[in-house]
Amino acid sequence: MRMPPLKSLQVFLSAARHKSFKAAAEELFVTQAAISQQIRILESYFATPLFIRENKQTQLNAQGLRLFPFIENAFEQIKLGVNAVTGEPNANELKVSALHSVTSLLLLPNINIFQEENSEICVQFAPNNNLESFMQNGVDVAIRRGFGEYQGLGSRKLTDDEIILVASPLLVGVDSQDPTEIFTLPLLEDTSSDIQEAINDCCKQFHINKAELSSSIRTTDALPIIQNVLAGQGIAFVSRALVNHNIKMGQLVNVFDYAYASSRALFLVAPEHHFNWPKVQRFEQWAKALFVS
Repeated sequence: MRMPPLKSLQVFLSAARHKSFKAAAEELFVTQAAISQQIRILESYFATPLFIRENKQTQLNAQGLRLFPFIENAFEQIKLGVNAVTGEPNANELKVSALHSVTSLLLLPNINIFQEENSEICVQFAPNNNLESFMQNGVDVAIRRGFGEYQGLGSRKLTDDEIILVASPLLVGVDSQDPTEIFTLPLLEDTSSDIQEAINDCCKQFHINKAELSSSIRTTDALPIIQNVLAGQGIAFVSRALVNHNIKMGQLVNVFDYAYASSRALFLVAPEHHFNWPKVQRFEQWAKALFVS
């Protein structure tokens, strides 16, 4: 069955609600003549008038009254469908997927600041080192470290990054200025590719044989490495973004002020339309400030 034009049905709905072609034209940002034309198209389709045109009043006739609730309901269903895909569900709940290290070291210790400013929003964290399925797991936004290109998703840079060599000031021997002595200390080794690039670069810069380094931990998870560094268990190459606050507080020192420019950065990642949601926009604003401070 051939359906009437959607545009004509939209005009019909507006004119019926306002009881005025002029008001419908103003609402839809078209001329009154365009409204009349679309109504004529619809009346031609049904082969019957739909409005009673008397003086300055325009009202639905019996056929128009019969049609109106169906068209009104149809557009409501369209609106609900659009909102289901692009709208902001659960405006007072925000589910954030983030790396274990980012969640434990940065988000949880500071989320009270976000909640003080946004007390109506309940934040739920989903620590995960893999990119979440947003639809299936109800995730609103994720924080990932990478290049900012995620298929089918939008991204917003939070901060650039670099790899630095750190240790606790309580670690015996860390105050040495001799690279040979420093690199006899236990290495808490992150085996991620960019960290390995930094280790190779540092060894080359200070003429150290990488094969002679003594690794006491090896993992791709930055969280246990940083926790052990803070506990004075060794030295480590880590993302500055994860430990910058610890350095400012004197809990860690940047050994030799060594830094390796990383090609990776920290990004907020989500389906593009999620970034239109007020709760995600508020979180983005807070997160960017967190990495600046």
